[in-house]
Amino acid sequence: MSDSNKNKQELYLTVKETAEKLRTLADELEKGDVTINEQKCSIAADTEGKFSLKAKGDTFSAKLKFKLASTISETEAVKVEPTSSTETNDESYMDLKRRMSKDFKAIKNSCIQDQVLPESDLVERFYRDSKTMCTYPSKGKDFFETYLKQVDLFYEAFKTSDLKAMGSAVTALGEIRKDCHVRHK
Repeated sequence: MSDSNKNKQELYLTVKETAEKLRTLADELEKGDVTINEQKCSIAADTEGKFSLKAKGDTFSAKLKFKLASTISETEAVKVEPTSSTETNDESYMDLKRRMSKDFKAIKNSCIQDQVLPESDLVERFYRDSKTMCTYPSKGKDFFETYLKQVDLFYEAFKTSDLKAMGSAVTALGEIRKDCHVRHK
């Protein structure tokens, strides 16, 4: 096999940066498009991949392999402008809600059970996802205003490292969530 069409990206990152890169890669894989050196690569949803981990001496390595469906240069990629409703986003509403549910549980455990501040990446993603969730008008619009105010209070408490205020905000978010789910599920 010729290496003439090989597109390799090798990065030197901290452990935290590596974790962020892996999260981004996971999101891209779920959407079916991965960017390597500014080149967009399409991967079919039913593609099987190979993931290998190695520990040798004091070195740990990870390798991923997937068969590409196609590659699209950034200039060829079609940009879709968001509409007033993001129900047409690449990510499904259910995927968003599943991730938010996991993140909320982790945040709740940190703030209330363990009495520690959650990881900033987790809080940032939950905050962003909360804003996105509230753009789906058919999914609980009557709760959005209250929810968004509470998520803003939560985020502000996080930025000032106010664990007590975060705990209160998380409890209130949990109640809003429960009320919304009773009415809309």
